Amino acid sequence: MMVNSKPINHFHGSCLLSVASFASACICLCLMTLQSTTLRHLQIELGELRQWTGLECKETDDSISRCEMSNSHRGYQWDRIVGGREKRDVARSGKRRQRCAAGRVAVLHLQPLSLHSYDEDDYTLIKWAVGKSLGNGLQVGLSGETVTIVTEGTYFIYSQVLYKDTTWTMGHVIKKRIHGTVTSLMKCIQSMPNNITVAQNTCYTAGVHYLEPGSTLEVSVPRKSAGLVLKAHATFLGMFSI
Repeated sequence: MMVNSKPINHFHGSCLLSVASFASACICLCLMTLQSTTLRHLQIELGELRQWTGLECKETDDSISRCEMSNSHRGYQWDRIVGGREKRDVARSGKRRQRCAAGRVAVLHLQPLSLHSYDEDDYTLIKWAVGKSLGNGLQVGLSGETVTIVTEGTYFIYSQVLYKDTTWTMGHVIKKRIHGTVTSLMKCIQSMPNNITVAQNTCYTAGVHYLEPGSTLEVSVPRKSAGLVLKAHATFLGMFSI
């Protein structure tokens, strides 16, 4: 006995077509809803952005929205930027003054004044004059040849000497003295020409060191009667707390 399957196949085809149409309609509806929601969010964010920046937008003849900041809001934004910068500068200046008052800031830059040769020990010391200073953490000694550390801390130390000498090599040492102990913190060595007309060379050194209160620093040239150029731009010593 044979059964005619054509009606059954036709029924299955109709069901599948209906299901596909329904799914397609649901997908389109979801996409339209998502697009509408996204558009509303973008409109809200654009409105907030216009309000924050003070933009005034107008539709032109070519249906393009053109925006520009209003003069009043532009002035407000400028005042806010400048005012904020001034407040930060005032705050920083106040902090610097507080640190100076508390003795935590120490800056000292020295210029050469004269030389003192210790012939018996074969070295020369430079007598310094204060060029610039900030705070009370660093003090020049009574002899002018040393710097006394009042406020302990970590310091950046720098020094340069311009030599005018025909000795084959010249240089200087930055020494620290504390409780009778002498420590060489930094050294600088420079070779020199033997012709006095061209025998001029600078030697620069710098470094970071921890300095104890009561310790002293000096620039020592290990040559008696050393030939140095005592000009502020050529020979100097400085340090500042970091």
